[in-house]
Amino acid sequence: MPTTILPILLFLASSLFITFSNTRPASALEVPPLTGRIVDRAHLLPADVAESLSRELAEHERRTGNQVAVLTIPSLEGESLEEYSHRVATTWKLGGKAVDNGVLLLVVPSERRIRIEVGYGLEGSLTDAVSAHIIRREIVPKFRADDFPGGVAAGVRAIVGTIEGTYTAADRKGMSRKGDDTSAIVLIAVLIGALIGGPLLGGRLKILGSAVSAALSFLIALPAGLKLAILAGFCGIIAAVLLAALFGTGGSSGSRGRRWRGAGGDFGWGPGMGGGGWSGNDSFSGGGGDFGGGGASGRW
Repeated sequence: MPTTILPILLFLASSLFITFSNTRPASALEVPPLTGRIVDRAHLLPADVAESLSRELAEHERRTGNQVAVLTIPSLEGESLEEYSHRVATTWKLGGKAVDNGVLLLVVPSERRIRIEVGYGLEGSLTDAVSAHIIRREIVPKFRADDFPGGVAAGVRAIVGTIEGTYTAADRKGMSRKGDDTSAIVLIAVLIGALIGGPLLGGRLKILGSAVSAALSFLIALPAGLKLAILAGFCGIIAAVLLAALFGTGGSSGSRGRRWRGAGGDFGWGPGMGGGGWSGNDSFSGGGGDFGGGGASGRW
């Protein structure tokens, strides 16, 4: 090899090494460390507001054991809001182990996105519908008026109030009525499906089909309100039997509910999101809680 080519090859090799070593891998957006109940990387909250909310959330945790945290970041850098929110919540392990009573409020101002991520244990009270209601009615109006501290505070207090049973809003009653109507339709559909499917699915479900047929005949003669109450009582049992007959007892995966499949691996604070912003320093840490994708997303 000519001696004049060797330096050129060495130069090219070193250039390629430097280029690849400085190139950020096409991996998921980093999750910042959990330094407090309020981690404000997008600089939305004055220090006094952040401190006040942090105290409120600490008091809520003292009373109930639930862990609620807020994260603001400048940008998602092209990542899915839902996947990133789920990864933050599970990396931080908000909520207690086995009880999974954690909540994350994520705000991304540059992309006008909001997400409330709810742990398994709180999905019964802080439902997807209520989470969407809080975003739409409490947070979005203030954000549209450029009142970010007010929007975050209103969202946090509505989340805490919902969990504690004290949150009320003007149209919650109307929202509940719609939910009741939908539930009634679902209950009736399940029972009709059981009635039709029971005899068709084999000997094991013939008895179920006959029983449901008799039950429906009896229900038809009852007042509407009493019908709904009885339907609610039978729905869970009938649905469980049908699902067991159709699909078996199930496998070892996916038994706890919905789960967002984000990128795996360990995550730490990196150069991707920038620094600064208010974050507490109250020795706050997650308790080992888990999340299944419950909650709601919105934009303004």
